[in-house]
Amino acid sequence: MDTRLLLRQMPLFAKFGDEPLGRLATRSIARTYPAGHVLFTTGEQCRGLYIVETGRVRIYRTSPSGREQVLHTEGPGHPVAELPLFDGGAYPASAVTDVESRLVFVPRAEFEALYRDNPDVADAIIHELGQRLRHLVHLTETLAFRDVAARLALFLADYADRHGEQTSGGTEILLDRTREEISFELGTARESVSRALKQLKERGIIEPMPGRRLRIPDVAKLRTLGRPGERAHYE
Repeated sequence: MDTRLLLRQMPLFAKFGDEPLGRLATRSIARTYPAGHVLFTTGEQCRGLYIVETGRVRIYRTSPSGREQVLHTEGPGHPVAELPLFDGGAYPASAVTDVESRLVFVPRAEFEALYRDNPDVADAIIHELGQRLRHLVHLTETLAFRDVAARLALFLADYADRHGEQTSGGTEILLDRTREEISFELGTARESVSRALKQLKERGIIEPMPGRRLRIPDVAKLRTLGRPGERAHYE
């Protein structure tokens, strides 16, 4: 894929003008990594941002006892390590390729030079950070005031909005996370996620497909389950 097009598909760079986006694309580096390649480790100084073109990258932390805790997994079109790109701090977690992966690396120095030289780029970044802050507030509310069932319903509905493919039978998604990874994101146990998924399937709110694909006949109905005061009664 053309690097400029890959960058354009990301919310962070979507509102950049053609000139600054092209400048960033020419300074980015595309490279294929084998499975098991460690991109960076927790505490390492941030060098830049990775974007997955093909393959899959696992983000994790390691406990003092050596136990690995997976935070999330990123697939094609998704960024890796955005936070330290903004604040210049260290990587808060480690990242490794799960399979052979082609990644585009955006050097942090080039990113900084771009928004310092272009007010429009700085405005676009501020707007994107504002959107992320709103999402964080929404996520905090979800964890604090909704049960596991509601959290899962909102998670799947939001995932469908961002990554879903419209078909005659509804919205199809490729869920690139394991149940354990979803449970971590929702702040609950894997077993609770499994029970909630089972009940959603039994009620026909989601339909399993081959692989990790799911079909959601009505995303709006799914989202309703996550509203305050609504209880799905399947936890």
